[in-house]
Amino acid sequence: MDWTSTCRKTGALLIVPAMLAFAGCGASPTSEAAEPGIADEIKMVGVRDLTGPVAYAGVGAARGAELAVKEINGQEFLGEGKSLVLDEIDSAGAIERAAAEATRALSDQDVSVILGPVQGQQSAAVAPVVEAQKVPVVFTQSASDGVVIGDYTFRATAPMHTFYGHAAEFLRKEGLTDVAVLYNSTYPTLAELAETHFPAMAEAEGLNIVESIPVQTTTQDFTSPAQEVAQKNPDAIVVLLLSSQSVTAMTQLRQAGYEGQFVGNTNNAGGNAAQAGQHAVDMVYPVDFSAAQRDQHAKKFTESYEQEFGELPKTYAAEGYDAVWWIARAIKASGDSSREGIRDGLEQVAGEGFTGAMGEITFEGNDMRVPGVLARWDGTQEAIISD
Repeated sequence: MDWTSTCRKTGALLIVPAMLAFAGCGASPTSEAAEPGIADEIKMVGVRDLTGPVAYAGVGAARGAELAVKEINGQEFLGEGKSLVLDEIDSAGAIERAAAEATRALSDQDVSVILGPVQGQQSAAVAPVVEAQKVPVVFTQSASDGVVIGDYTFRATAPMHTFYGHAAEFLRKEGLTDVAVLYNSTYPTLAELAETHFPAMAEAEGLNIVESIPVQTTTQDFTSPAQEVAQKNPDAIVVLLLSSQSVTAMTQLRQAGYEGQFVGNTNNAGGNAAQAGQHAVDMVYPVDFSAAQRDQHAKKFTESYEQEFGELPKTYAAEGYDAVWWIARAIKASGDSSREGIRDGLEQVAGEGFTGAMGEITFEGNDMRVPGVLARWDGTQEAIISD
């Protein structure tokens, strides 16, 4: 078969079929499987947003991964002369580019595992490709449905809804029972939380959702929804927006006269809320990791990250760090750095769990779970108010 010709013909088709066809161009289906064992050099490729509106998540995950690689190689964790090598590729906020770059990586037989995108839409396009080609991928963020879909797709971020209950519990304890929700309906993680998970949490905690307003990722002016919500004057507003949107929305809500409690999400963590100035003071938000945590493993990671990069780590860095340590543990557990060996090892480690920067990590299938904490932004720094 002329694989090159086939790729040219399928280039204009839908994203996933096109990527599957392209994957065939990179390697013959008759390629011999690698001998089991741990190779001297184990190549990983990260495909994530290093530029664009959610670059803060992609860059953070890449830096956390970089630190983990340095530690693993420095400790000779995988054995004398054995090392991980990580290449990072920018998906630049584009679904098509993420799928194309992931496909390019998996067509390279030297690549043993992929570290997937941080956006759910991108990861949902990548997932069927890696499943079809039987290449393990470990995603961070990407907490929407359609990402962990089979034996080769893994996620090193607990879906936000699995620890967002800290926020609903806080509202109940504070007596803030009338709640409005302002959310990004384009971003699957936030949309699912706003439309499905948080309403169930609110009902369980006796909260009353007085208003729920969807906006788009492209929305940058919140004057109209801000005025609408401010007129209802709820006890609290749950802000489920991207970081830059949150800054504008909170500012315009305050300008519209709202003086109540803001409850955010992981996009506001790690100092991102500071961009809203005084408008974000006392905002609370659930996170899977905070540099303010004082437990042994979180503190060690925070100190190492700050020494390496000159700044405190955000949640995305902890996720990237634990993802690579999961992979390293997987290779050691299976004794095999091939694609199948890593897949088997990831599954084995998931069955056992491990302690990482984010605390005691467990799994539901191939999907990570962490305890999470509730943080408060005091205008200068982040503090933990519950765990």
